[in-house]
Amino acid sequence: MAEAVWSTDTGEAVYRSRDPVRNLRLRVHLQRITSSNFLHYQPAAQLGKDLIDLATFRPPPTASGHRPDEDEEEEVVIGWQEKLFSQFEVDLYQNEAACQSPLDHQYRQEILKLENSGGRKNRRIFTYTDSDRYTNLEENTYVPSGIF
Repeated sequence: MAEAVWSTDTGEAVYRSRDPVRNLRLRVHLQRITSSNFLHYQPAAQLGKDLIDLATFRPPPTASGHRPDEDEEEEVVIGWQEKLFSQFEVDLYQNEAACQSPLDHQYRQEILKLENSGGRKNRRIFTYTDSDRYTNLEENTYVPSGIF
């Protein structure tokens, strides 16, 4: 059982678990909520002091079972250090000249296989892993005080 510690000031949480990190799975669900479809759904019940169940905002299915604006939703379950490519990465690694490292060539092969099997299933959700070249510029801009 994971212990949850929640900070209401920043929206951050810390979860502690004795399970190996390879067992970690995150379910990410993106859904566009606009003012027009938000007003159609009133919260059925308050879950806590200020919490509303997200299912409250899910549009009801039509008679055919198809939900309106299905293109406006995306859900994926991501494992620890699992790579989901962004559209930028797909476009980049399809060009062999852009591959500079063995990891770039590996990503190119994975993307070519992915394209042969029908393309990406994710449209908006993508991940960076520890081995990716991406770095957060804010992390690298530390200047000790007094040194200019």
